[in-house]
Amino acid sequence: MPDSPPPSPSIARWTFAAFVALLGNWILWDTNIGLNWPLWIAAAAIAMLATSHAPYGHAGAPSIVAACWAVTIAGGAAITTSPAWVALLVPGSLLFFAIALATAGRPSLDALRPRVAIAAPFTAIVSVFAGLGAEVADRAGIERSVRRDAIARSILITVPVIVVLVLLLADADPIFAALRSGLENLLPIDDPARIAFLLFLLALSAGALGSISRGRVERFETPAFAGLSIGRLESRVLAAAMAAVMWLFVVSATISLLKNPAAQAASGITYAEYAHRGFAELNVAATLVIGAILATRRSWARDDSVQWRTAAGALAGVGAMLVIAFARVARYEQAYGFTYQRMQAQGYMLVLACALILLAFEVAQRTPSGRFAYHVVTATLAIAMASVYYNTDAWIVRRNVELYRTSGKLDVGYLTGHLSGDAAPALVASVGSLHEPERTKLDSLMHASMSNSDEPDHRWYAWNLRRRQREKALRQFELLRH
Repeated sequence: MPDSPPPSPSIARWTFAAFVALLGNWILWDTNIGLNWPLWIAAAAIAMLATSHAPYGHAGAPSIVAACWAVTIAGGAAITTSPAWVALLVPGSLLFFAIALATAGRPSLDALRPRVAIAAPFTAIVSVFAGLGAEVADRAGIERSVRRDAIARSILITVPVIVVLVLLLADADPIFAALRSGLENLLPIDDPARIAFLLFLLALSAGALGSISRGRVERFETPAFAGLSIGRLESRVLAAAMAAVMWLFVVSATISLLKNPAAQAASGITYAEYAHRGFAELNVAATLVIGAILATRRSWARDDSVQWRTAAGALAGVGAMLVIAFARVARYEQAYGFTYQRMQAQGYMLVLACALILLAFEVAQRTPSGRFAYHVVTATLAIAMASVYYNTDAWIVRRNVELYRTSGKLDVGYLTGHLSGDAAPALVASVGSLHEPERTKLDSLMHASMSNSDEPDHRWYAWNLRRRQREKALRQFELLRH
């Protein structure tokens, strides 16, 4: 690839930048996060990938993958109403957009490494400033052509005339009135703050696209971590010790699980304490063992079969321990109900299981992979996005109501106070399944939630799936009350 690829045509680049800025100014200003966020991220990603083709001949597989994840993560903001999730989804989508910018034009997925992700926000900021500076210099008169000047003059002459005609005819026709309303949203000449927001988006878009078009995206990467280098004896002792501890725990925990120490007289342990004990500790222990093998495996001799077999034994022990930990959480949930924190613990166990399987393949092949982090992050994102798109809050409500039918116990306060608005449809649907006093308590708490609800934003770009489902469910609930 040449050091300084020729820049893409400025007219197309500035058209992309203006479209992204105008779209953002229209659908992001003074409104709730909803469909507007994934739409804007998608528009910016398409503009970035399209601009990459001129200098590089292709957008690059890493940039495409990161851009797709940015749009997918942003899409969660149009699905969930959970403030905690939205607070993660918005910066998360921006992070992956920055990664897409930092890897523009790179051909191999090997570019998607942790150090690239760490440096991506700083790379994006520097690239935007550098690209914006180059664009300003170009607009000042550098390398101007007759054709470009003619196109620019045509736009400057035609656009104001069209705008004036639309404004003049707006009072005479409803279609032109709608066009005027749209122009006022795009170009708010009477709102200084919104004009500043528009100029900010334009500078951001022009800088990013200008940097890509010149093939000058900054490459700031943290130093690669080559792993810890330890001797053969030390690595053997470490792996053997971890394997021994893991399997000792597995044997002890299996015996305890079969005997149920909580049921033994004078044990001093309640069933809740027994089932709940060690959630965090088990996850930390599994993470520690996986991390130790991951950090030291590059220094192991390929022909040291004892080392690799011992590591495989340690990983097998971790796998068995994760199964026991998952079973403990499941047993606790069956006895005391489902909560988001318990679901998070199980989700983290699934992430550890994915990492364990990937590391087991490396140990079996005796060859460290360069894409371990990439695959683990992909698995983590898939699990997290499944939780957002599936509506875990509503699932928790349904499962707790099912348990209530047999146990007669239901924590109504948790379901209404700790879960997000995503749970509202399931709560309304469960009212008819409850008995007193749970039904009255749920009724009063739902009514209080309705009283504290903000006025909904019905603009199309503020659309949110769960927000609309919640509004519909609460209307049905209000009809049932009357």
